[in-house]
Amino acid sequence: MTEQQETQATSQESAAPRQSPAAEPTHASPAPAKQHKGRAGVIMGAVAILIALGLTGGLYYHGHQGAMAQQAELGQLKQQLADVMGRLDQSGSKERTQLGELGKQQLTLQEELKGLQNRVLDLNDKRPNDWMLAESEYLVRMAGRKLWLEHDLVSAITLLGNADERIKALNDPSLMPIRKALAEDIAKLKAMPRVDREGLTLKLAALEDQIDQLPLSNVTMPTAEEQANQAVSSNPDEWESNLKKNWVKFTENFITIRRRDGAVEALISPQQEIYLRENLKTKLLQAQLAVYREQQALYEDSIDKASRWLAQYFDTENSATHYLQGELDKLKGEQIQFDYPDRFSTQALLEQVLTERLQRIATGN
Repeated sequence: MTEQQETQATSQESAAPRQSPAAEPTHASPAPAKQHKGRAGVIMGAVAILIALGLTGGLYYHGHQGAMAQQAELGQLKQQLADVMGRLDQSGSKERTQLGELGKQQLTLQEELKGLQNRVLDLNDKRPNDWMLAESEYLVRMAGRKLWLEHDLVSAITLLGNADERIKALNDPSLMPIRKALAEDIAKLKAMPRVDREGLTLKLAALEDQIDQLPLSNVTMPTAEEQANQAVSSNPDEWESNLKKNWVKFTENFITIRRRDGAVEALISPQQEIYLRENLKTKLLQAQLAVYREQQALYEDSIDKASRWLAQYFDTENSATHYLQGELDKLKGEQIQFDYPDRFSTQALLEQVLTERLQRIATGN
């Protein structure tokens, strides 16, 4: 628009002197007025052009400053983005390096695993039944627990026999010392005396049930002395004897005296009788517990006290009491405690053989 205004002003200025003399007015006074109006229009146009140029320059300056600020911010953002990308590249390179190392370790482990698998397969081809040897060692350890913890001879002998059968199935001549040791351990256990613990405890329990039916001993009175003949004699020389006899006859109506020799046992009260029977049952129960715990001293002491109380407070002439006393005497002689071997000789040999074979597996020989 500024250029157009300048062009219009220029055209107006150039058009003014080109007017022909015929077009000028005839009167001389109107000509200066027209010239004055033309100059005013030129001035107004120039002012408008200047204003337009000022606004345009201001807008341009303001836009230029905004563009510079935006460019600065954009440069900062680009720098930050470049820093972030650099960090990401560094972390990515580290992760790629770590992944590469992990991949190498994985390959190494896979190679080692393949080598171990090949060794195991090779050993299985050489000794395919070695697991039976380990099972035999486990059976021997279980036999030891049965013997030392539960004192179960039958189970221990059975477990050792099972271990010998598995070693026999291997058909390996190098294991003959182990089979020999197993045979010795089994022979030792079979030579030991066996106790029927269940049978003993059942007998004691049956005797305990009969205590309530046993009769107590009654009071036994000694035999009274025979009284002498109190008949009065007619012989005058026996006057003293006749006087005594008459005195005895006279006193019999008031007091009767009989002489008895021997001690008299008093009866116990009903409450004491209850305590006696319960204590006797307790002693038989202690004997049952001593059988399972293999406490020989406690077993014998319990049986001995029960036998003494039975003879002291109960009727020994009664058949039930007599039977119970005889059974206690038999049970008192039972042996319930034994010395068991501390260790099986087979166990040490089996542990040695298994250790040697594990070392072969580790070394690959």
